[in-house]
Amino acid sequence: MIERAKGASPLEVTRALSATAARIQDMEAKWGPYAPELTPALAAAGREAEEYGQPETALELYRWALHSTRINQGLSSVDQLPLLERITDLLRDKGDTLQLANQIDYFYRLLGRGAKPWSDQRLRASVRWLSVHSELLASETWAGRESDVLFIINHGSELSEAVCADENWAVPWCKPVILELLKLYYLLDYRVDPLVVDEFGVSQDRYVGPYQQNANQSPGEYRLRGLERSLATKARGLIDRALVVHPDDHDLLLAKADWLLSQGRRSQALSIYRELNSRGDVDFSKPHPVPQVPVLHRDKRLSSGTSILDITATVTTRGKLQDLELEEVAGEEESMEGFARRQLREVLFRPALDASGQPAAAMVDWQVRVLR
Repeated sequence: MIERAKGASPLEVTRALSATAARIQDMEAKWGPYAPELTPALAAAGREAEEYGQPETALELYRWALHSTRINQGLSSVDQLPLLERITDLLRDKGDTLQLANQIDYFYRLLGRGAKPWSDQRLRASVRWLSVHSELLASETWAGRESDVLFIINHGSELSEAVCADENWAVPWCKPVILELLKLYYLLDYRVDPLVVDEFGVSQDRYVGPYQQNANQSPGEYRLRGLERSLATKARGLIDRALVVHPDDHDLLLAKADWLLSQGRRSQALSIYRELNSRGDVDFSKPHPVPQVPVLHRDKRLSSGTSILDITATVTTRGKLQDLELEEVAGEEESMEGFARRQLREVLFRPALDASGQPAAAMVDWQVRVLR
């Protein structure tokens, strides 16, 4: 189907979709608009519309199928999940962050919003919800949305405490929940939007207009500032909570070291890096942007601009870039080299370690995607 769709002419697309629409109309006339027999046909028609490059038609069909599923199987039916996944992906294609947030919130309500009784499916939905919201918060300014940000962070914090304290669920789910919450702590700490997103990490753009404590400050702004002041301790406690469950987990140890380095606790971070290096759990032969764990992600489809750059530079023993050279490989008509250069000044790098575990200057040669 996909190969046929890719090579189809506009006339073939029109004829195929018209034939599908006629079949749907015949079924609707025979069984009614929300008959259970119609739902699989609507989902299949949505996939066909996607393959033919008709996202709006696909969205309409998937939403119809979703509504039919709710009517026939109830609001908590798990059969909605594949349809919600397709709708979510199409909203990403459109760059519609508001509808994407609404859809992931509905998805989460459908699976209990992290409430007990837990199941793997429910806790997986919690991790997914936190992950998508961290991505959305990294893509947008927070002004006017302080209460939403606080709700997401507080919900993640309460969930992590409960899961990590539960003897039945701590081992499989404490670590993933805490790493997702740590993403939100990084975003709050930096008040940033991602710039560079790839296997090498994330560079970030400073959050415009840091809050000043004055008479016009909203309660949400005030609470965010208060939370930010205690963030360094909260994040360390968060990771230590997961390390109680997984004492030798190299991802959690690396997450702790990355956080310590980001907070200026360089000697403590280097001590953990050396331990991991001696164990052979992580490759420290090359520098790496911080954080490596967790990976802060942003979908390029949600950005206002994107460019691919080749970067060569030296990362010093203090984790700073020197002799930076940029070359744009692909991107917009307007070059993003200047934008990238400015943002890269804000990136903290974990230096390479030599054979004795000491920081060493190292050349880097990377290709990264820059998001505006």
